[in-house]
Amino acid sequence: MTRVTALVTGCAGFIGSTLVDHLLEDGHTVIGVDNLRTGNLDNMSLAVKNSRFKFIEKDICKEDWGSRIRAEVDIIYHLAAISSVKLSVENPLLVHRNNVGSTMNVLEMARIKDVRRVLFSSSAAVYGNPTEIPISEDTPVAPLSPYAASKIAAENYMRAYSRTYDLESVVLRYFNIYGPRQAYSEYSGVVSIFINQALAGLPIIVDGDGTQTRSFLHVDDTVRATRLAGDTAAAAGVTMNICGEESVSINRIAEQVVKSVREAKSEIVHGPARVGDVRHSLGRMAKAHEVLGFTPSVSLDAGLAETVEWYRNLLKS
Repeated sequence: MTRVTALVTGCAGFIGSTLVDHLLEDGHTVIGVDNLRTGNLDNMSLAVKNSRFKFIEKDICKEDWGSRIRAEVDIIYHLAAISSVKLSVENPLLVHRNNVGSTMNVLEMARIKDVRRVLFSSSAAVYGNPTEIPISEDTPVAPLSPYAASKIAAENYMRAYSRTYDLESVVLRYFNIYGPRQAYSEYSGVVSIFINQALAGLPIIVDGDGTQTRSFLHVDDTVRATRLAGDTAAAAGVTMNICGEESVSINRIAEQVVKSVREAKSEIVHGPARVGDVRHSLGRMAKAHEVLGFTPSVSLDAGLAETVEWYRNLLKS
């Protein structure tokens, strides 16, 4: 295996920090950049002990963000973003700056410093409410929120830089990622919210009727797919769905969380539907299978049980 120097934006987030740990385990040198707006230093507790890791606290929305990077970088994993539909509805300009402006700054840094490849974490939100399920990468994009629009704009800049400057670009459209280290707030993913509500003995609040469906993927599988996309020559210029292979209702997730939190006495209640929320989301994985040889390995039940234990231990610490 060829050792590389990788730069990870959003390195203190739950996907970014897990990716950093895996890269370091494989012997690579890693530069992590995060403004710690939502990232957590605790997520990097292992990485900071490694001599091959350097952390830079910097906001990549600022054009000069790359000035502190002296090393030659082979690949950038651009994971930093605001990943909340809800927040994008409340503050679309903030999300545009963080998702589109930051991507432009990352691409400019890559162009100036002759970085070989940039990998961008996009989102299934770009598809909106498609007419056919499962969703292939050829499905027309139809954003239902400013968040989705920001990801489409960033994807287009990725393609434009690739064609204009001969920069290898890879776009991964993540679906619903969950697992240890995911932040818990009103803007978090549904798994994190449900687990923390259950552990606190609070009602589990489902937005809408709960029959909306998603394809959930554990963070370890997500990172494995991301690593493959970074390493595989044939992935250059390709856009791929990265998701679970099962369509699961939000009601089922709520019910499974109640079972996994054995001490939970939580009632499942329904609130208003969330503005900008897509109805059904299940991706077709043929391209990831073909290009990367990727198949998810963590079952939903096992992944939820592990995530519950992680949050339970976090609350005890």
